[in-house]
Amino acid sequence: MTKQQNQWEAMVSGQWFMPGTPETTSEQVRGFKLAKQLNDLGNTDPEKAREVIAKLIHPDSGSTMIHAPLNIEFGINLRCGERVFINFNATILAQAPITLGDDVMIGPNCSLITVGHPVADHQMRREGWEQAKPISIGDNTWLGANVTVLPGVSIGKQCVIGAGTLVTHDIPDNSLVLGSPGKVVRTLD
Repeated sequence: MTKQQNQWEAMVSGQWFMPGTPETTSEQVRGFKLAKQLNDLGNTDPEKAREVIAKLIHPDSGSTMIHAPLNIEFGINLRCGERVFINFNATILAQAPITLGDDVMIGPNCSLITVGHPVADHQMRREGWEQAKPISIGDNTWLGANVTVLPGVSIGKQCVIGAGTLVTHDIPDNSLVLGSPGKVVRTLD
């Protein structure tokens, strides 16, 4: 295995990695070009948008609708179930896998962030090291406008995450979550 493959594997598996290797950069640039194509369509050509989205995200994904503009890094790591909808101005940093179940709805201005930098190790942060943790969102979950989901979070099925919520920890199925940081305020029947 080459050094570049090692950095890709480190990135997607939750190990510390240094971004900017040839393999990670080529995939990053490929995704940026596809995101630009999608954004340039300006939501005016749904058929062409479907073609671009199919190339941008994981090939095992189901039908996915994305309203541009979209900011996405490593779209190949975004796996969507059937009937996923991602609204305007989403920011998706998918250095680690992101899995969206069937019928997931992502509101406008939401952020799904899998990657972070060292907090306590100032030298590593200065050098640019990163670590990514996967995000999972269960079937029939809705993220309201301006929700941010942080690295390593799993959100259960049939949840509603209220507008402006910062999700910092796992959320069980059938939860209504509000606040910053987000807290389960009640169970949904």
